[in-house]
Amino acid sequence: SLVSQGGRDLALGGPCPGWRQQRGAVRGALARAGGHLGPLLWLQGQELCEELRSHGEAPLDPFEVFTFHTCSTIARLLFGDLVPPPGELRAFSRCLGELLQVWGHSSVRALDLLPPLRALPNPGLRKLLRLVQHRDAFVEAQIRRHQVGSPKELGGSQGGTPQHVSSLCQECPSPPPDTVLAALLGRDPKVQGGPLSPPRLHMALVDLFIGGTETTAAALGWAVAFLLHRPELQARLRAELEGAQGPPGPGDTGRLPLLQATVSETLRLRPPAPLALPHCALRHTSLGGLPVVAGTVLVPNLLAAQQDPDIWQHPEAFLPERFLGPGAPSRSLLPFGCGARSCPGEGLARAELFVFLGLILREFRLEPGPGGPPGLRGSPGTVLRCPPFRLRMVPCQPP
Repeated sequence: SLVSQGGRDLALGGPCPGWRQQRGAVRGALARAGGHLGPLLWLQGQELCEELRSHGEAPLDPFEVFTFHTCSTIARLLFGDLVPPPGELRAFSRCLGELLQVWGHSSVRALDLLPPLRALPNPGLRKLLRLVQHRDAFVEAQIRRHQVGSPKELGGSQGGTPQHVSSLCQECPSPPPDTVLAALLGRDPKVQGGPLSPPRLHMALVDLFIGGTETTAAALGWAVAFLLHRPELQARLRAELEGAQGPPGPGDTGRLPLLQATVSETLRLRPPAPLALPHCALRHTSLGGLPVVAGTVLVPNLLAAQQDPDIWQHPEAFLPERFLGPGAPSRSLLPFGCGARSCPGEGLARAELFVFLGLILREFRLEPGPGGPPGLRGSPGTVLRCPPFRLRMVPCQPP
């Protein structure tokens, strides 16, 4: 309840009619937005590579760069051309990362189980509430910006200068009709479920930002870290990319099977949210032959399930090749969960990883930084992140 406005979000909310409407609207809006996903990801991927190129061959920690560009991808998907300035968006992406880290601390998670503890001094809680306030102010500002369409309205809602208002109107003279936010506001007749109530709308945007920023950046970081340990696989991937016509797009998984297998293996070995989110049984049932009483809280261990030796050969090894041959247990790959509580942005995350990793490998040779190849033991938390590392990104001849 501390981070979800009383459970009004998709991830933590209960299965009431409002939650079902919210889920249907978000899934419909994302499916509708998939029609222009290719150009959006190509543009964002080019900007990602341009920022990486600006570092030259100096060692860098790529995670903050990845986080900003995954956050920017969500912003473009939600708001179209009416996106916030890069500095504002970069600060917001840092806020999301800190919020997830603080929320994952046991001293904070315990407060939902034992609410009376909130009355006691708790530095972690104070920091969490500050971060939630920053998060909510950013999201509300974007909703207001999207709901207005004239210079007068922009000036009145934001108190901006005439020059600022003029710049916004030149970028987008009216709210874009084909964005995810427009669909959630009920402006797209092809998407059912909108308009959402203000709290549900707010938390839907929060879920999309949190679910599509830190988790995707973490998975991209893991892919790079694993490839630093396997330079020969890097070379094979680059050869595959050079043999393809043009840069990778979301629809190119068939012609770039090794790249697609690398994404799948990364998600298998290091699912972004290894314990997903707690689930509550609504009725008496059973799981694996064991009785589950209604009201029982269940925590799915995706990390363990995807390293089950009964299903995966050499489960702890990074072997994308396992997905290339016939008989690969792809149905057992569930990094985003399954069923009604599965991540609605799974398709977007997979496409983003595929395009961004492909563009990076087309343009750069990944080499370990001064400390050698990174460690591969994940840092505990809500999101499974690779330990911080530095690498050199050496430009190679583009295909």
